[in-house]
Amino acid sequence: MAAQASPALHARCAAAFAAHALAGQPRPQGAAGPPSASPPDDRSGDAKIFRVIHDGAPRRLHEMLLERYRHGRSAAWAGSFYPARVRLDGAPVDEHTAVRAGQQIAYCHFREDEPPPGPPPVLLHEDEWLVAVLKPDRMPVNPAGVFYFSALAIRMREELGNPELTPLHRLDLETSGVLLFSRRRAHLGRFHRLFTDKALRKVYRALVHGHFPRERMEIAGRIVPDTGSAIHTRLRLEPSAAGPADAAAPGAVPADGSGGSLTRILGVAHHRSADGAPLSELLLEPVTGKTNQLRVHLAAVGHPIVGDKKYHPDEGVFLDWYAHRDFARLRQALLLPRQALHCQALSFLHPFSGNWLELSAPADVWAEKVRGLIVPADLRVPQGGTTGREEIPRRPA
Repeated sequence: MAAQASPALHARCAAAFAAHALAGQPRPQGAAGPPSASPPDDRSGDAKIFRVIHDGAPRRLHEMLLERYRHGRSAAWAGSFYPARVRLDGAPVDEHTAVRAGQQIAYCHFREDEPPPGPPPVLLHEDEWLVAVLKPDRMPVNPAGVFYFSALAIRMREELGNPELTPLHRLDLETSGVLLFSRRRAHLGRFHRLFTDKALRKVYRALVHGHFPRERMEIAGRIVPDTGSAIHTRLRLEPSAAGPADAAAPGAVPADGSGGSLTRILGVAHHRSADGAPLSELLLEPVTGKTNQLRVHLAAVGHPIVGDKKYHPDEGVFLDWYAHRDFARLRQALLLPRQALHCQALSFLHPFSGNWLELSAPADVWAEKVRGLIVPADLRVPQGGTTGREEIPRRPA
């Protein structure tokens, strides 16, 4: 049966598509101002047009969209989005429309389609070149899934009235903590060198399963796709030349592009949950910045992060979450609804002002994240680090 949408939704989507099509056209010859040489923003007020080129086999368009995009959306959405919200190569569609490789699918998204955005992000620092904010653990940095207007990057651009504001790094959806933005795209190169030159020190807090060995100082190895996993985005730690992942010896900081990764353990505190299960609170320094690095490293050495669905030892936990999005079904396995990982502090020499910056999240953010499981220990970043390695930036003397 064909899906139904209200006449009001049809009219609103038609107006949004028309506005975005007009925004992408060059100015008429002789009009004031220079011609538009850039593509349309595809965003106007409370509407956003998403566009994608189909690269699969020919199939019925409605069926393909339902299969690919229904996760995380309501049954009401599934029954009403088509055909009002969709265009194919700029033209309206119907229940019989088929899509072929190379055709452009456009979808109309509205601000109210997203979960409530919550309170404004907390500003930790701002200057002429840089903004630092406290990222909540239920907000993505960049648009993804059902999040666009409530993604942190878009929200901060709107809050500060600056369309050039660009995140300098990312934190996973469920990871909270300090996040940096550049005010101008022209400054991105100099800021990115802080990361490529390992001139920015990052300190994270994590709560993991089991009692982590206090004598362990590092975790190192190559992070590669976990081709044997049922979770297609899952990664794993490959044994390094020094030995297996759970016995990696201290080694040199991997060169950029090598695939190598290195995490230092700066502090360990042992806890027990209310039912007696062993837990460990860790202070961590990821020297490299690979995708999912801390999550992969800690899972590889047998101490996965509490609440981490993707790297839980039982892959069925993630698959159940993906299908149902219901924490109550998985409470015993996960303990927390979101992963207990938090970017506590960043420190670096500001490449424009020359000032040494130490940016920290308020202590109560971490305490609230693990509330009900532990009372956080007083783990402090050691002055000079745990290994004395000179490549880690320190406050200038």
